[in-house]
Amino acid sequence: MNLIDIPQSIPKRGPFGILIWLLLLGLIIGCGKYQTSGYTASVHPLSASAPLDSGLLAVINPYKENLEKAMNSVIGQSKKALDTKGIGETTLGNLVADLQKEFAEEKFGRTVDVSVMNNGGLRNSLPKGDITLGNLYELSPFENYLYLLEMDGQSMTTLATYAAAKKNLGLSGLTLVAEQDRLLSFEINGSPVDPTKTYTLAISDYLANGGDYMGFLTEQKRLIMSDVLIRDLLIYKIKELNASGILLDAEIEGRQTYH
Repeated sequence: MNLIDIPQSIPKRGPFGILIWLLLLGLIIGCGKYQTSGYTASVHPLSASAPLDSGLLAVINPYKENLEKAMNSVIGQSKKALDTKGIGETTLGNLVADLQKEFAEEKFGRTVDVSVMNNGGLRNSLPKGDITLGNLYELSPFENYLYLLEMDGQSMTTLATYAAAKKNLGLSGLTLVAEQDRLLSFEINGSPVDPTKTYTLAISDYLANGGDYMGFLTEQKRLIMSDVLIRDLLIYKIKELNASGILLDAEIEGRQTYH
């Protein structure tokens, strides 16, 4: 499978970040040479009736039009609306965790046992019908990257215990049963956890680095720290499904059972 169509990752420090650093550097250097003896200021109120700068609009509008055209482009279709409504398990959490797992296996050519997505990182729902590029930027606005971690049986137990207590994760490959906040049992791909085995976990760098109080993940071995954005892999997988005529769909299917 050709994965070269994945959009390029956006650097964490883009041109605006560099510009800010240069301005700050200029201020620091400048403060050592010059002193301001006084200044004057005036207020220019802005409102809907304020005149538009035609010159500025002429510069901005071509970029605005191209951006709107790209964001409104349809990349897939959904059988129904998908969201994060629910306790722990949600339709959107299941979908994203599944797509992340499938992509990681295709991209890196290795088995991924469990995939995790925090529901709080999914900032919007997906509508029924047309799915646009803009929908994915609204859904996943953060610059989070795909990581693969190596986990032993005890670490997987810690992950399942956390999921049962917090009820904030979309899970693929891991199913659990809990009573209120207490984990009763869990399985990985239909089998009890093996304390002698190591497992591969697909997850975002945000969670891998301890986000959402998942500090226990910071000590896990990093197998792959990729430069693939979670948003980009979702866009890629949705386009791939659309090209095959497959509608997005997910159900609450008992991956997480709470008594």
